[in-house]
Amino acid sequence: MSEQMVEIFHDGKRIAAHERCRLPHRHTTLPDHMPPEHWAYKRQSKERFLAWAQQVGVQTTRQVESMFERKDHEEQAFRTVRGLQSLATQYGTARLEAACHRANVFGIVSLRRIRSMLQTQMDKEPLPDNAPDVAVVEHANVRGAQYYC
Repeated sequence: MSEQMVEIFHDGKRIAAHERCRLPHRHTTLPDHMPPEHWAYKRQSKERFLAWAQQVGVQTTRQVESMFERKDHEEQAFRTVRGLQSLATQYGTARLEAACHRANVFGIVSLRRIRSMLQTQMDKEPLPDNAPDVAVVEHANVRGAQYYC
């Protein structure tokens, strides 16, 4: 071990050398030294999740895109999208696609709400017809657009 490097030995032979990280409570790991399950986690990317969503369907793709758009850093959406993948395994891709369609129609971007739709089988229900526009009743509390200009 030196000021710049950390060396790992096994049976007297050096098997790895890492550059030393000077940041407190941080670590450095070479990808080749990671266990397979950790390496798979590190390989996650927005592109891989979108490729998966495209295999499921258009509505799931829209939902995944929305999940990424709502986060400041794309890594923050990884766990949520993995949740969608879990729902696809549990309920099937057709039902997930139907639930995502319903969520997209209502402007819902929430793993919890999509899971609830699947649990309660709302994904199997037909979408309601668009409700007719309700006429605004004129009264003293309605100011109109000109009030805000």
